[in-house]
Amino acid sequence: MRRVNKNLKLFGLIATLLALGTLLPGCQQWLRVGFKAEAPVDSNSPAQQKARRRKIYSSTEMRGLWVSNVDSTVMDSFGNMESLAARVSNLNLNTLYPVVWNKGETFYPSTVMERFGAQKISSRYGLPAGNRDPMNDWLILGNQYDLDIVPWFEWGVKVPANSPLATQHPQWLSKDVNGKTTFDQDGTTTAYLNFIHPEVQAFYEQLLVEFVARYNVPAVQFDDHMSLKNVFGYDDFTLELYRKQTGRSAKPAPEAPEWLAWRAGQLSQFVARVSRAIKAARPGVKFSVSPNPYPWSYQNYVQDWPAWVDAGWVDEVVLQVYRTDISRFQGELNSPVLARVKGKTNIHIGILAGLKPEPMPVEMLRAQTAMVREFGFQGVVYFFQESLLQFTAPGETIEGRLNAIKQLFPSPARTP
Repeated sequence: MRRVNKNLKLFGLIATLLALGTLLPGCQQWLRVGFKAEAPVDSNSPAQQKARRRKIYSSTEMRGLWVSNVDSTVMDSFGNMESLAARVSNLNLNTLYPVVWNKGETFYPSTVMERFGAQKISSRYGLPAGNRDPMNDWLILGNQYDLDIVPWFEWGVKVPANSPLATQHPQWLSKDVNGKTTFDQDGTTTAYLNFIHPEVQAFYEQLLVEFVARYNVPAVQFDDHMSLKNVFGYDDFTLELYRKQTGRSAKPAPEAPEWLAWRAGQLSQFVARVSRAIKAARPGVKFSVSPNPYPWSYQNYVQDWPAWVDAGWVDEVVLQVYRTDISRFQGELNSPVLARVKGKTNIHIGILAGLKPEPMPVEMLRAQTAMVREFGFQGVVYFFQESLLQFTAPGETIEGRLNAIKQLFPSPARTP
């Protein structure tokens, strides 16, 4: 009889918790992940309030655009952001990948950043003074213009060497084969946060869980900089772990096969940890990566992304096929690795629309987009908004460029 009473009390407690879950913001999410989520979904957040009403389209194709804060004023105001969203929607693109993290800063308010000694939000673009949350603004614009918004964590595990994350946590930094912790990244003295270190892994897990719990996004994306140059990994912590796990005492050469494979395996474990964490915090969210072609990505940046696909840790791959020659572009699409993983996850092709000093002719963009379709991939993502919509190659006009893009996408399509 006592056991029955205990069972009845247990059932009553569960029923009470479930009832509370319908009343208390975030309670259902807390229950769903087994009482482990650090940042339950805040259903009172503006980012959660308005559900997007998707239009019904007859065709399916990824038509994405990376939104960078470099060589652009798009982040300066909500008006600039809305102007871009309206133009992109008018061209029948359907997805924006706006940058939300680079140079050791977030473009949204983060208590995790504060907890680890960094600014809550970047001081750029007057964000703190204006009390702005660009990520929330992107979601509002996505609802308004029927665009998917996939936040892009640019720079991955790289940070400026003078950033708070680097200076306050020197034990987090990786070292190269000569013992240096820094390298030049486009004029910025840069360091790698060592993804093999458990404290670094915990930082990124908490950062991502906080993000997906707060913002109702379909996916989050890391690019080719969720990686490590093959000359790095020579800090004391990493070398000691390598020796302990492999029994090898000699200092390995950067290109040594077993050393490459071990670091690639460590990165794969980190990817798996982040993927599991965000999906526990918000079931249904996808983990997207945008690597370089394989095997270059493996040999130079220890990124074995095909293994991530095989293991089911990533739900979308946007492969950066940044080529100015159509034959080289075709050669990358012919990759046997791409053919092998094509049916295992969503595969899109990243196309370089140009850089500020080197605009890509729109006819090359048309040819590459057509080739992606011929090879049967699920769509394209262009890098980046200014080079696609503003920069012109010799003999072009902006109007002509936009007309050519509109001809590529004459009618809307939903995302895969």
